[in-house]
Amino acid sequence: MPPTAPALFINLDLVLKSQADFSAIIGYFDEKALVLSHDEHDGEWTLGLELAEHKPARDPADHTRRFLAMISEFPAAVRDAWDACTSRTFSYGFDGGANAPALDVTISAELLRQMAHVGIGIGISVYPIRQA
Repeated sequence: MPPTAPALFINLDLVLKSQADFSAIIGYFDEKALVLSHDEHDGEWTLGLELAEHKPARDPADHTRRFLAMISEFPAAVRDAWDACTSRTFSYGFDGGANAPALDVTISAELLRQMAHVGIGIGISVYPIRQA
């Protein structure tokens, strides 16, 4: 019989793209978020952030609310850098699991409304089970 592994929410990344500098955004998130990537390619910058925390990820809606709360408190210079972004995405990461029940996750209409209000799209990555 094949091994069983549950499908799991892994993390939520905030992925931003811009032709402008991300210094204000990186400075604002400081210890609240980890910079996963900060790269330039053909004149466009990409910034990937993940919440800094010491507890394992459990609830994508909780992570969404926490990021949205931080975004709602942007000072003017950070808001300007945010507004200059050409793309803003919440990228939800999941382990697909193996031979286990499906994972059911809901992002409420209220959270979707808040995301739309600040111009954030949704990305979903489902990672295959990895052999040890």
